[in-house]
Amino acid sequence: MNDLEHFLEKSALVGNENLILSSEEFSQLLKEEQFEYVDVPSFKLLKDIRAGEKGISNALVEIDYAIAETGTVVLDSCNENKRLATCLAEKLLAVIPLSKLVSSLNDVADFIEERTTDMGGYVAFITGASRTADIERVLTVGVHGPKEMTVYILNDL
Repeated sequence: MNDLEHFLEKSALVGNENLILSSEEFSQLLKEEQFEYVDVPSFKLLKDIRAGEKGISNALVEIDYAIAETGTVVLDSCNENKRLATCLAEKLLAVIPLSKLVSSLNDVADFIEERTTDMGGYVAFITGASRTADIERVLTVGVHGPKEMTVYILNDL
């Protein structure tokens, strides 16, 4: 199984929707959808808002890396607005160039060290929608993060 297949399998296990798109298909999607927070540097897109107590309905962010062995996305979240948007959005839409898909956590160790060496460094690992359960094993989704997550994998970047 290659890294892409492994990532898709692990990501789907936690309920994520995963779509493989070309840059052109992704550009078309951007024209059809409305996003409250957007940070996609590869397309020179930024719509910066500060999520308040009520949160926001959705956030579209470009991810720094995706880890195949766990289906996890890795995001430099030093920017407080980005951190709030990715934690408080009801739906998180993550964009990842296929070239940023790695096999294991070890493959992003240098990135993590580089981003967290200075005070204020913050790297987020997001595997899917937030899930928590109480002592009676009642599952609640979306308490500590998004209720839904979609990963757009751009196969030509």
